[in-house]
Amino acid sequence: MKQKLLLTALLFASYFSYAQFEVRDKSTDALITNNQTLNFNESGCAYSEPCNWGFEVTNTSSSDIYMRIFIDDMTNTDGSQVQLCFAGTCLNSVALNNGYPANAALIASGATSSAGNYFWNQHPAGTATAMSWTLRFQAFDGVGGNEIGTPLSVIYNYDPNLSTDDVQKPLDVNVFPSVVTNTLNIVSKDQLQVEFFNLLGQNVKQVKVDTNTSIIDVSNLSAQPYILRLTNLNGASITKKIVVK
Repeated sequence: MKQKLLLTALLFASYFSYAQFEVRDKSTDALITNNQTLNFNESGCAYSEPCNWGFEVTNTSSSDIYMRIFIDDMTNTDGSQVQLCFAGTCLNSVALNNGYPANAALIASGATSSAGNYFWNQHPAGTATAMSWTLRFQAFDGVGGNEIGTPLSVIYNYDPNLSTDDVQKPLDVNVFPSVVTNTLNIVSKDQLQVEFFNLLGQNVKQVKVDTNTSIIDVSNLSAQPYILRLTNLNGASITKKIVVK
């Protein structure tokens, strides 16, 4: 029980503490949480394949922010043979403790930096050495300004010995509308357990949904934002945010 409460607390701490921005997986729209590990068992893949991890950064604050990505840790790699692209700047190698781009990228209030953002492991296909990179997303109040808000770190982990089941598989889930009055629609190829958490981190509703389209009655929920955690039978999960009016 304590472990479950801790996991819930961490989920909400990671979601609500980033008042300035959020990071999402570009292919799935899944929200990235702090210290999340993304597992890959392929290297040297094509641009459109999963080991080229695409992401987008949205400014969720009421003011402009300026973003950089720092390399906080690298394991079994010198930073070569990777490509990091963010906000129109692409680099063919990264260095420990460096931040990119050199000048923090402006993201206007409510805007999303999406096009061409990715981290790509370009080591030759079949590379036998496991390796990882820790990327930290950090907001600033201006170019050369002060750090603001809480940073978000994500670990890109490559291990050729990972089984297919160990590699993160994106959940193909569509949740709509994002602003709900009475009913919420969930379209999924998987059977899912859906948990609703309020602003206090309390689990206020749980439902199970089948494949295809499910309609969920939310008329009994009070008007406020909620975080949905959607989990399939294999334990893979993503989070979504909705607002009940």
